[in-house]
Amino acid sequence: MDEFEGWTSWLEPACLLWEPGCCGYVRPPYMTRAEDDDKYTPDEELANMAQQVNKSDGFDIDFSNFRCVFNYHPVILNIQQFIDEPETDEDLLNRLSQGSLDGYNKENKTEFKFVKVVRANYHWASAIMFLITFQVKDPYDDLIKLFQARVRYAEDIMLEYVFCRPEPIKEIFSIWFVLLVKCVGTAKTDVKKDAEKDAKKQRLE
Repeated sequence: MDEFEGWTSWLEPACLLWEPGCCGYVRPPYMTRAEDDDKYTPDEELANMAQQVNKSDGFDIDFSNFRCVFNYHPVILNIQQFIDEPETDEDLLNRLSQGSLDGYNKENKTEFKFVKVVRANYHWASAIMFLITFQVKDPYDDLIKLFQARVRYAEDIMLEYVFCRPEPIKEIFSIWFVLLVKCVGTAKTDVKKDAEKDAKKQRLE
């Protein structure tokens, strides 16, 4: 079994399931590209999907580019695809994100606060593998920042928090600037004031 250890952390390759006109093809509700728009072939769509999956680890995919159905799908937040009423899929993802963040904070001794889910994708992995992007508040500077979590879930059967991490730093290069977003996760402290408090405490003792 050792050879399969950590398999849930592997990036699932993009694969084509159905193309328009084929037996078994059902147009997903999230699809917005016109049915008669055949500008790109299925092979070209697959190459596009694979590029987006590999570039973002499956977290950022523009599904408006496709007519074909692939193994990756977006989660529609305001419906009940994975949960029963009165809750919505967003309620489920909120809980999964909070659980992932709790584990991250405990392991890294940080204090990030969950804010809300921004988006999520999923694919099948002997359950449902959610790829969730969510907002947190960083106590260091009180700024809202993005985190990512991979969670394998099957209702009443299993829950596996695969990993949780700050969204990889994005570098935006132009002639004038470079934008770097850094996560700290602990409250900012004033070293000088802390030293003065310690010295005063020692004098009083």
